[in-house]
Order: sequence, then C-alpha cells, then structure tokens
Amino acid sequence: MHPRVVVIGHGFTSKLGVIRALAPANADISVVWKEKHKPIDCSSKYVKEEFCCRGNNPKNLTECLLNNCIDKDQKTILIPVNDFSASAIDQNIDQLKDHFLFPHIHMRQGAITEWMNKEKQKAVAKSVGLNVVNSCSVEIKDGEYHLPDSITFPCFTKTREYISRYKHTLHRCADEKELRKVMDDFKDTFQNITIMVEDYKEIETEYAVVGFSCEKEVVIPGVIEITKMAQGADKGVACQGKIMSVKGFEDLVEKFKKVMSETGFTGIFDIDFYKSGGEYYFGEINLRIGGSGYAVQRMGVNLPLMFVKTMLGESIDGMEKEIKETATYINERISLENWYAGFFSTREFKKMLKSSDFGFISDEEDRAPEKAFKRYFFYKKIQKSLNALLHK
Repeated sequence: MHPRVVVIGHGFTSKLGVIRALAPANADISVVWKEKHKPIDCSSKYVKEEFCCRGNNPKNLTECLLNNCIDKDQKTILIPVNDFSASAIDQNIDQLKDHFLFPHIHMRQGAITEWMNKEKQKAVAKSVGLNVVNSCSVEIKDGEYHLPDSITFPCFTKTREYISRYKHTLHRCADEKELRKVMDDFKDTFQNITIMVEDYKEIETEYAVVGFSCEKEVVIPGVIEITKMAQGADKGVACQGKIMSVKGFEDLVEKFKKVMSETGFTGIFDIDFYKSGGEYYFGEINLRIGGSGYAVQRMGVNLPLMFVKTMLGESIDGMEKEIKETATYINERISLENWYAGFFSTREFKKMLKSSDFGFISDEEDRAPEKAFKRYFFYKKIQKSLNALLHK
C-alpha cells in the first residue's frame, strides 16, 4: 500500500520541494493550497489530488482535511510548509489524530503553537550556551500598552508569537519616538498583540539550518548562508544562498541539536541565526520546513522522506544525513517577485539565475512546473513593462 501524504501551505516552491522529495516513497500525494490562484506545484506529475482552502481560519483547514483527505485503510500523513498550517494542525490534534499523522510535540494539542513564542525559544537557546540578544515583551491590550524603561536604542520589533501578518511587525526603531509610532500603528492594526522589542544588532551575515528531529535523534545535514535576502512582502526569505557542510559550525550545530531535543518536536524544522560583531546569535526556530529547505534535498539529504518513514514506523538509519559539498541556489519564485517589485534590476535578476548552481523549480523528471513558471514569468514581464509605460 502506498502511503497517502497531504502537503499543505502557501508558497509553491516549498510545496513543490516536498512533493518531489516523496517520489521515492511512491506516495499518493495531495496538495491543500491557499493561494489566490491554483499554484504551480499542483501541476507536478506526482500530485494526485488538490484542494483549495483559502484564508487563515484553523477550523476551515481542519474541515477541509476531514472532508477530503481521510483514507479508510491507513492514516494520512500531513506535512505543513508554513506557520499557519503547522499551528492550525497543532491546535486541532484531538480532532485529527484518529485519521492523520503529522508533526507534533508528544502529541499534545497546542504544544507547537506554544513553542512559536520567541521568548520561550530564546530562553532554551540561552540555556544551551547560544548567544541571544536582550529583549522584553510589550503587550498591547485593547489598544493600550506600556513601554518599560529597560528598552535601549536602537531596537528591533517583531511579534512574540506567530501571526498571519508577522512581517508587518518587523521594524528598526532609532529612538523612543520611532518606537511609539510603530507601537501606535500596531495597536490600530491588531488591538491585542504581544510585541517583542530586542536590542538591535547590525547583521553581517544571515544563516539557517534545516533539519529533522524525532525522539531518537536530531539530524542537521548542513548550513545555509543567505547571500541575498528578499524584501517587501517576502521579507525574511532567501532569494539566493549557499549551502554547505557543517564544517566550521560544529559547535553551533551541536547546540542547535540540544535546543531541538529540548522542544521534543517530531518533524522538519529550520533555525535562523546570524553573525554580528564577529559572534553568532540565535534568531528563531520555525517548526516546519523553511523556504530554503529544498536546497538540502538537492544536496542529497531527503528530510521529508525521513519524516514520512518515521511516521510509518520505518528506520531512517541507512539514509544520507550529511552534506559534503558546497553549492549555490536561487529561489526563483521569491526572486521573481522581488524583481517585479523593483528591489533589483532585470540585469541583476539574470545574473542571479546564471550564477546559481541550481534552482527550486527545474527538474528533468518533472517538467510541468517549470513550463508553468515560464508562463508566469512571461506574464509578470509583460505586466511590468506595461506598468512602466503607464507611469512614464
């Protein structure tokens, strides 16, 4: 019997990478997508069914899964690729557990959502010896808030827990006046939210590790260096990066493994960190596969397959778990959107495509998504040219 797997989330490159990773398992793959229009990943030859579930309502996603994705002969495996999907599944474990297998923390409902609290993440990171920046939490309740005297400037704001519009909360504030303006905007937008205010650090280089954890072990195959970060709506996602072995990062990687062991998480994760003033600092944990996760697979380490095997009770002992070479990659979707938004030129975009060892869309065994992406690229190019003519 082929395992049934449902890949859930927003962002077709992340879903596409997971879909292709499961080809060796001969899985019956379904996709639950959240985009405005049917995404490119649905055209993959490995996708058997696809369902649309728009919006950020955990109840709607749960009903979509219960109504469309139950297999009477076996439990269906769920793989979320964004924070909303991961949190929605986690908040409805009691409804889903009889029919589905999914990322979890000791199968306790709400535990993953609790670990999305960045203060909680920083506390465990600090306990294992990782550098963390000083911070405090400012609660906005019914449109009111109080700034503690302990805040130093410049500072950086972000939401303490995951929310669907978390990127709107990322701001550098030079002084108290700027911070109050930002906080006033937050209270008008969200009414009730907890904002984390951190000491600001000038970032020299941003990094990530993508791995898999379960009760038996934590696998971190390599380190990703972000060479070009997206701006605008995709802020925080890499346009381009370099993936390499853990050589030179061994001490950090061991500490990251301790952090993940402390969480008790079973599933695919990524951890963001950065270098500032010659020191490495912990950023945050994402309890789902990251935007650059497909790069790990392209280098020979199949994390989604590890997860599926673990859910099926199979051993992962014989699987490749280390990246030995170095390569550069481009996330074509994110780069295209940033080019369209004007964050870099057509010449620079072409240079990025040419200089990368691989991208996330092209695949000799699965050509339909690349053809769909080329049509999408042509459409965006025409649209950009028309916009330029209209604004002359």
